[in-house]
This record gives sequence, structure tokens and C-alpha cells, in this order.
Amino acid sequence: MPQQQQQQIAQTAASNSGDGIGNMTYEQREQLREVFDAIDRTGRGFIPTSKLADIVKLLGLSKPSRETLEGWISGIDPANTGKIDYSRLEHFISLRYDEADQKQEIMNAFKLFKPDTKDTESARITLADLQRISTHLGEHIPDDELREMINIADIGETGGVDFADFTRVMRKTGLF
Repeated sequence: MPQQQQQQIAQTAASNSGDGIGNMTYEQREQLREVFDAIDRTGRGFIPTSKLADIVKLLGLSKPSRETLEGWISGIDPANTGKIDYSRLEHFISLRYDEADQKQEIMNAFKLFKPDTKDTESARITLADLQRISTHLGEHIPDDELREMINIADIGETGGVDFADFTRVMRKTGLF
């Protein structure tokens, strides 16, 4: 990568470091710049918004649904020009990395209740899981209270708290 691009990435990282976004690592910024430049071969300074899903995938982030992608595009290109410059793309990707980090933290918290689970998406926190945690913490919580916790969180009425329910509760309570 040319020295000028490395300096630009470093300057962008420094200027974004305290704003609550821009929590990307130097390597992530460098990779994003490389992807952007590969798409913007003519050096016009912008790329088509239609490449957004490809960029997200290339960076190792979760591929969005069509509906999510359309929402993202309308957010980063409100004038519907069909293009995005590097700074807007970097801001956008930084938010996606933050979301991915948050999801991983929530997943790690979920696994405290289901430590032997390989597939977090299909697992459910049950009464037995809450009893085990309560005993481990030295707390005696009556079963009817534990059942009530599950009933409140279990929107789909599956008899347990799945990852989507757990995520909703964690975000609603402000823990994540």
C-alpha cells in the first residue's frame, strides 16, 4: 500500500478515535481502504452503493438481508445518488463492526447459561439452566420466580429463552 494511503488511514483513525464510532483497528481501516480502492479503480473518490453487500462480505461481516441492505443504502445515500465516498463508507462499516462486537458479547453472555452449546441460534435457556446458575451464585431463587423470568423473556412461547429473546432483553435493559 502506498505511503500516502497509509498516512490517510492513520489520520482518519486518529480523527475518529474519540467519537464513539470509528472503533475500527488500523488493520480494518487498511483493509477497507484496499477494498474501496479496488472498486474505485479510476480514483473518482466514490463507489456504487450496489457494492455494499459485497464489501460487507469481503470484510468478514454478516451478509445482510435484502431488507436490511436497502435500509442501509437509504441511510448512507439519502439523496439516492447510487454512490458513496470513502468517509461515509468508513463510518458505516465502523458501525457494522461495533454491531458485530456487541453481538459477540451478547453471545458470550448467553453461553454462560448454555456453556456446552455449539449452536447458539437454536439453543434455549431453560428452568434447569437458571436453577444451575442460581445455585452456582449461591442464590436461592424459588422455581416460580425463575419460571416467571422465562415467561417474561420468552416471546415465542417456546418454553425457553432463545438467543433472539435473550438479545432483546439484554438490549431493553441497557446491559448491551
